[in-house]
Amino acid sequence: MNKPLLLAAAVVCGFSAHGNAATFAYISSPGDGMISQYRLDENNGALKLVNQVNAGDQVNPMALSPDGKTLFAALRVKPFQVQGFSIDPTSGHLTPQSKAPLAESMAYLATDRAGRYLLAASYGADTLSVQPVDKADKILTYKTGPHAHSLRTDPSNRFAYAGNLGADHVLQYRFDADTGALTPIGTGYVSVPANTGPRHLAFSANGKYLYVVGEMSGTVTAFSIDDRSGALTPIGVANGIPDRLKLAHGEVRDARNNDLKDDPTPRIWAADLRLSPDGKLLLMSERTSSSVSAFAVDAATGGLRFLDNYPVEEKQPRNIAFSPNGQWLLVTGEKSDTVGTYAVSDTGALKRVSEAPSGKGALWIEVLHTAAK
Repeated sequence: MNKPLLLAAAVVCGFSAHGNAATFAYISSPGDGMISQYRLDENNGALKLVNQVNAGDQVNPMALSPDGKTLFAALRVKPFQVQGFSIDPTSGHLTPQSKAPLAESMAYLATDRAGRYLLAASYGADTLSVQPVDKADKILTYKTGPHAHSLRTDPSNRFAYAGNLGADHVLQYRFDADTGALTPIGTGYVSVPANTGPRHLAFSANGKYLYVVGEMSGTVTAFSIDDRSGALTPIGVANGIPDRLKLAHGEVRDARNNDLKDDPTPRIWAADLRLSPDGKLLLMSERTSSSVSAFAVDAATGGLRFLDNYPVEEKQPRNIAFSPNGQWLLVTGEKSDTVGTYAVSDTGALKRVSEAPSGKGALWIEVLHTAAK
């Protein structure tokens, strides 16, 4: 039943020799099971909804293959599965190909840098998984502390790191690109202050630094990466929550109390973290205040400096994503009817320039630029 998930890439012979360059965004919305395809005009930031496909109940995290030919989407209802879609090289439209099992309900999905393995993190099952996309039922699993929330390989594809929210650990591994196996580096983790809640990750392009957002603290911790061992060393912390937001420290959330309905206190609830293509800006989304915080990045030292926090119109923004040229930011809101495009200034200031209808509970964004041939 489960064909290789790389089938989608195999049936595509490459981007059209006569196609024009285009930028597409794919956004999952678990509330209606849809993946919406948008076209982004990188000249002016205009966003247009062009197509939707029914991906399945509770479609949530997604990942693009490095060659841009396949989109993977995780379904968070039993039986837990990943759906592979081929991407039309001209129109960007998605065509469902094969499905494969997932180890658990996954909150995070990525591929390794070569596109051979699918990496996933399960928040509820405290588990990381690695599976080859050509034999996707061969799944390696690794237990973590409470609430694993991300898993990515570094730019060299030699190391892998994971945010372990409930344990206040950033997990560190050697990654075997031949087998997909993860081997702990040293103790297997570095600690951050209690109740930080390590969540999503971002790497500097040169692979020297790792940035980790704290869901409950609203801080970003910077780490240097040892080029030989992959071991992490903390080099600084920047706070992205100004006093004017009047947010109390966050709490650990799960399926039983995700919205903290019995707690009226506005609390920090940071989510996504994205580095600009030029490596000079780091942006963090914060859900309670419906805002995005900007940090300046020192490329030489890896250090961070908080710039400011900017409100967005999308309520409860989950994922954010830069356009390939770095001039625009896409923002989804789990409680918003629209997806917004924002012009990004050199200092990280945001100005909303366009919007398009969103699916229900829109959250995960993947952006693809197809170059003219």
